Amino acid sequence: MKFFVSYFGCRANQAEIQEWIIDLENAGYQLTPHQEEADFGILNTCSVTEHAEKEVLRFIGKTYRRSDTPWVVTGCSVSNDNGQLREKYKNYIFVPNAEKGGLVETVKEAFPVEENIIYHSAFRSRIFLKIQDGCNFRCSYCIVPFLRGKSISIPADEVVKRAKHYAALGYKEIVLSGINLSSYGYDLFPRENLLNVIKRIHAIKHIEFIRLSSLDPRYIDYSFVRELSYLEKIADSFHFSFQSGSNQVLNRMKRGSKVYDYKRIMDIFRHYFPDANYGADFIVAFPDETEREFQETIEFVGESILTYMHIFPFSPREGTKAALMDTEPIPQNIVKKRLAELKEINRNIRIAYREKFIGKVLEGILIEENENYSLVITSNFLTVRIPPLKGYKRRKIKVKIQRIVNDNICEGVLARRAPTRQQKQG
Repeated sequence: MKFFVSYFGCRANQAEIQEWIIDLENAGYQLTPHQEEADFGILNTCSVTEHAEKEVLRFIGKTYRRSDTPWVVTGCSVSNDNGQLREKYKNYIFVPNAEKGGLVETVKEAFPVEENIIYHSAFRSRIFLKIQDGCNFRCSYCIVPFLRGKSISIPADEVVKRAKHYAALGYKEIVLSGINLSSYGYDLFPRENLLNVIKRIHAIKHIEFIRLSSLDPRYIDYSFVRELSYLEKIADSFHFSFQSGSNQVLNRMKRGSKVYDYKRIMDIFRHYFPDANYGADFIVAFPDETEREFQETIEFVGESILTYMHIFPFSPREGTKAALMDTEPIPQNIVKKRLAELKEINRNIRIAYREKFIGKVLEGILIEENENYSLVITSNFLTVRIPPLKGYKRRKIKVKIQRIVNDNICEGVLARRAPTRQQKQG
C-alpha cells in the first residue's frame, strides 16, 4: 500500500514526518513521491501565522476537490480547529497534536496492510530528530504553546536509541529539533540538558554531523558554546530565535531578552565558531512598531554576525496577548516596504557569506544525485551543486566552492581534503 506525505511549518513537523515514514515503511507501507499514486496521504500542518494556516486550508481544499484519496491530517491547524474541518471533509482523518504519538497506529487501523516487505525509499543522508515538544514561555505573539502544550522532552536514553537506529539506517547527519530545543531536559527527572544529549549522540559511530535547529537566547551561555566547539561533529551553522533588534519591541513581545543579550551571545559564538553560518528569525511590523524601532532592527542586523534571516510579517493569532493589543494595525504599504527592505538585506548578506568561501574546501554530505548533477549540504549549511556522483551517499565528502549562482546555490567540484575546525581557527 502506497502513501504520500506533505507538511507545513517548522523542523519539528519535518522530523515527525520522517519518523512516520520510517515506521510505516518498516510496517510494509511504501512511500511514493507521486500524490496520484497514493492510497492515502499524511499531512502535518502549521498555524504559527495566519498566512501559514491559510496555506494549509488551501492545500486541503484543493486536494479534496481533485482526488478521492483519503488523508490523515494532523498538527497545529487541527488542534486550532473547532470541528469545522471534520464537518467539511468527511472522509479525512483528523489527529490533534495531543494524539500525534498514535498516528502510525491510526494509519494501520484505517489502512491495514498485509505485506511483510520492508521498504526503504528515503535518500538516507540527513534526518530531523525531534527531541522536545511544546513551550513553557508565553511570548505575546505566539499561539504555539496553546496548540502544543507545555514543554515535554524525550528521555535521553530514548533519544540516543533513535539516533543509533538512524545511524544504522545510513543517515550521516542528525538535525536535533524541537519547538523550544534549548529547553530540552528541564522537565525530566533527573534533570537533563541539551549539551549532555548532544555529547552522547556525538559518540555514535557513523554519525558525521550534528546540526541544531533554532536556539532560544534565554538558554545560551558561555560554557554551552565553548563545550560545543570541542565537538568535531557539530555542524557550524546556528539559528537563533531573536524576533527583533529593538528593546522596546522585544519588551512588547514578552521575549525576556534584550538586544544586549543577543550581542553578547553572538560575540561568544563568533569567538568559538568564526566561520559559521548564523541565522535568526525576525518579525516585521509588530503592533506599534515605529519607524525608529524598525531601523534599530536594521542597525542590529548590520552590526551583527548574521549571515541570513527568516523574515515574517506580524500575524495576529486569536488568543494571544498581541492580538488583544489596543492599537491600530500598521498600514500594509508600510509593512510591505519594511519587508522588502529587510529581504534585500537578507539577500545581500547571504551572498556575501557565500563569496567568502570561493576557492575554499568544505566538508559535507550528498543529499541528492541524478544524471546531471549532485547536491551537497556542507557543514556550514551551504547548498553546493557539483558534477554527478555515484556511490557517495554513505560517505562524508569534500567540495571546493568555485562559483556563487545565487543567494541559495553555490557550484563546486569534489575536492581531496578539508581543514579541521582547529586548523580553520588557526
